[in-house]
Amino acid sequence: MRYSNPQLVQRLAAEYVLGTLTGRARRRFENLMTESHHVRAAVWHWERQLNPLAQAAGSMQPRSGVWEQVLERTGAKAEREIAHVPWFERLGLWRGLSLAATAAAVVFAVLLARTPTEVVAPRSQQYVAVVNGEQSQPLWVVRVDLQQGRLAIRSINAIAPAPTNAYELWILPAGGAAPRSLGLLPTGTASIDAELSVELRPLLASAQGFAVSLEPAGGSPTGAPTGPVVYQAAILSI
Repeated sequence: MRYSNPQLVQRLAAEYVLGTLTGRARRRFENLMTESHHVRAAVWHWERQLNPLAQAAGSMQPRSGVWEQVLERTGAKAEREIAHVPWFERLGLWRGLSLAATAAAVVFAVLLARTPTEVVAPRSQQYVAVVNGEQSQPLWVVRVDLQQGRLAIRSINAIAPAPTNAYELWILPAGGAAPRSLGLLPTGTASIDAELSVELRPLLASAQGFAVSLEPAGGSPTGAPTGPVVYQAAILSI
């Protein structure tokens, strides 16, 4: 593998930080990190890009039946039921449990190796986007919770434009439909936590991404972008 290829190093560094680079490939890359400053710099770059994304993603509450499934698949449920059986009736069960414990360990290892969507609740209606600047520095973190109908926007490195202008956030609907405004963006260290209108929620669920335009201080007077589109960002499901 040609590690001298800058694009390859960037891709591997991104996968390493995300945790999708596994096995021998991950170990080879870690060895390469100890030898190459350029590889370490690539990893640091992606950590700076992805850490705001991780900070913006809150915890998720699995559905009530998940814990019961884990207990059942690992054999712990059987042990919990045995606790209610008199001790002299359990003697014939311990031999079977010794074998079940080995099987449970294997099952639990498989559960840990699987992707989270196979163990936790179904895919939620939560989305996040990081709007980066020209130097790939994160400017805003946008989080959408369609279940709660909330929109949260946090400014990270966004500097306010001239007093006569403002940054406005737009949904880019699927199918090339006209952009829809999500309001003005905060700057400095400010943040926004607002309610999403019912009509915008289905647009966000299938949106192609976000766009940021430079508008007059009060926002677009027409309901569509009037100034230049200065930034764009992809939307990720979490």
